[in-house]
Amino acid sequence: MHTVILFRGGMFGDIILSMLDKHYVRSIYPLKQQKERYRMKKFYLFSHQQKIEYFKKMDGYTLSHDTDFCRTVDQDQVMQIFCSDLSMMEKLASRFWSKNPPEDVAHVKDDLNLSNTYTLADDLTAWQNHHVFKNRFDVKNIYDVDFVAHLEQHFEVKDLKWARSIHNIWLGNQ
Repeated sequence: MHTVILFRGGMFGDIILSMLDKHYVRSIYPLKQQKERYRMKKFYLFSHQQKIEYFKKMDGYTLSHDTDFCRTVDQDQVMQIFCSDLSMMEKLASRFWSKNPPEDVAHVKDDLNLSNTYTLADDLTAWQNHHVFKNRFDVKNIYDVDFVAHLEQHFEVKDLKWARSIHNIWLGNQ
């Protein structure tokens, strides 16, 4: 079965995907996922029909930022990432700015109408409060060394040793 990991930029979707199955990873240093697994992060480049075709052909887990499309598929096939610790929102927003190329940052600023009074942290909070999917995964404890135990309660983790290794490598770079 195919499950979409739905998240907003900065909310650790790429890290989570990398921990689930080593076949989703093409590079560890730096950590990069198989392109086919994250193709729909830039969902705005594809028609609705292309999204449906992609969704049908995939298995396992993939990433997406396409909230509207995820509303149109079987809700059992969507896992939404959110963060219940609102004090982390600034850090999540900061991750987005530092981890993405300038053209993606400009695109997001324009699309979300971000300003000094309405920030990405505000938008992340508004998004997760307004869009509540059936299946949700809270990343509030991603910086804890036992995060993988929490992860395996919500996802099918192919290899716990691999997941712990990826998490430890990632933690070491924070």
